[in-house]
Amino acid sequence: MKLLLLLIVSFSTFSTTLSKFERVERDLLIYDKAIEKKKAEFSKIIKNENDKDWIVQKLDHMVKIDQYMRDYFHTPTKKSYSKAEEKFFQEKFMPRFRSIDSGNTQDLKELIKKYGWFKISEFGEKADKQAWLLVQHADMDLDFQKEVLKTLSKLYLSGETNKSNYAYLYDRVASIGEQRPQKYGTQGKCVGAGVWEPDEIEDVENVDKYRKSMGMVSMAEYKSWFKDICK
Repeated sequence: MKLLLLLIVSFSTFSTTLSKFERVERDLLIYDKAIEKKKAEFSKIIKNENDKDWIVQKLDHMVKIDQYMRDYFHTPTKKSYSKAEEKFFQEKFMPRFRSIDSGNTQDLKELIKKYGWFKISEFGEKADKQAWLLVQHADMDLDFQKEVLKTLSKLYLSGETNKSNYAYLYDRVASIGEQRPQKYGTQGKCVGAGVWEPDEIEDVENVDKYRKSMGMVSMAEYKSWFKDICK
């Protein structure tokens, strides 16, 4: 009788835990199915690493997954999760997040090893931008980011990569990777509703001059872009 009572209590507790995070589990399942669908759709394209069109499509596929994942990261805010639900979501989602970033980074490294950087004159502006975005998000591999930064430091001078790609990656390596002041003020965080502030900048007085030299808008205009993003 005592054993039966213990089993009933244990099952009741387990059921309560399940129901408590039921919608979170449902949202995670939706995410998993969406990722599987995107991968399945791309797998239908015949692989040909010697075909530039396939390479461009591969980069496009990687970025679509990257952006879907990063958008889904904000599910707790979009759906007004409770503190407990948000914690549960983060515990379950972050391994998925890291897995995608790690996989994208490895795939990109293999492509770059074979083709070098995706020069605008050879692969087009879109491929250049997409490859840069994937490197920008490769925070788990600082050495790789620094290696690409060195490559872009030469290519932007000849117009083979967008100048702003170099500026954003320079700041990413400095601010996020090496925890030192950035140059262009691209990295920062929301500090309030509608308010975004950059991480430490090495030369605040001249930051707009540096930004202009890289074809970027002023610091004030850049900060205004986050007005509707920071909640």
